[in-house]
Formats: sequence, structure tokens, C-alpha cells
Amino acid sequence: IQPPLPAARLLIVEDHPLYRDGLLAMLQRHAGALRCDAVDRADHALARLRRQPDIDLLLADQHLPGAMDGMSLLEQVGREFPTAARVLVSGSGDPHLAAHARRAGCLGYIPKALEPPQWLAALARILGGEPWFPASTATPAEPGITPRQALILERCASGHANRDIAAELGIAERTVKYHLQETYARLEAGTRAEAVARAVARGWIRLPSSG
Repeated sequence: IQPPLPAARLLIVEDHPLYRDGLLAMLQRHAGALRCDAVDRADHALARLRRQPDIDLLLADQHLPGAMDGMSLLEQVGREFPTAARVLVSGSGDPHLAAHARRAGCLGYIPKALEPPQWLAALARILGGEPWFPASTATPAEPGITPRQALILERCASGHANRDIAAELGIAERTVKYHLQETYARLEAGTRAEAVARAVARGWIRLPSSG
């Protein structure tokens, strides 16, 4: 039995009425304290977020009507609302979409073909602050880390906790955690200390001055 989803405010961006209504119905059956709403266009989603910036999670279909597709919407939301978790949803089998979503800092990529129990399990993990991407879309780690990841790792080297880094950078604590997980994977490190040491050795970050 799927447990109720955790408390959060979720906004779905999906233009296909049958899929949108079916997804809403499925989520509401397992909602618990989850509050769900839906719009059908990227511009409508941005307008909603600007009125209600406390949305915790945005689920956006890749193919949307209008000038902005789902990935472009999620990138824009990342710039304007960095504390909102973002997930790309698509019926396409293109593995580049998942890789693009990862690089854009999204917490997940959910194929529309997933069965409801898999959908709910993926969403529960994402709402818990953990990234979820299908194993079949995994791609080799690219060299280096992003400037944001380097900044976060440098703050870790200075002894800052995740919540303090999140407050300083104006992002959600789960986003800090996600960036650290990505950094650990690229460095093949299991701990903060190991990640910091390897990043310094490769010239990716600088340790704070002791003087």
C-alpha cells in the first residue's frame, strides 16, 4: 500500500486534459497533506508562481503550447524561484531530456509511461528532497563541477551546514543536498571531506584562507 504523500504544494503544468485530470486524480487519492493544482501553459504557470511563490514542487510536461516548452519553463523557474523543486515529465524516450534536466538542477525526470505505483514512489522520493531519474537515462558524469556546486563545496570546506549554505545562497536546503550528491558522484567521493580533498587536488575549488 502506497503511504500518503508528504505535505507540500505541487503545481502540474500539462496541456493534455485527460492526462492532467488522471494525474491529479491519482495524486489526490494518495495526497495526505499534499495540495495539488494544475495549469495548461508555461505562461500560466509563471503567473501562478508570481502570485503564489510558495509552491514546493513544479511538475512540467516537456511539450507545452505557446512559446515556452517544459524544459525552458523549468530553467526560468530555477532562476526566479530557486527554492521550488522542479521535475520534467515527458512521453518522449529521448535520454538527452533527462541529462538536460539534471544539468538544469531539476530534482527529477519522470516518464509518462511509469505505472502509478512507480509514479508515486518517484514523487515521494522527490518530495523528500532526493533526486529521481530512471536508471535507463543515466549518462556518464561530465568532467568538472558547476560554479554553483564549487561554491557549495567551498562553503562545506569552511564548515558550513547545509541549512546555512541554503540561507546564504537563497535556495532550498534540498537543492544544496542535490548539488552535493551530484558533486560526490562526479568526484567518486563518499564524504564531504573526501569530496573537498579531491576537488582541491583537481583545482576545482580553493580552501578558505587560514589567515
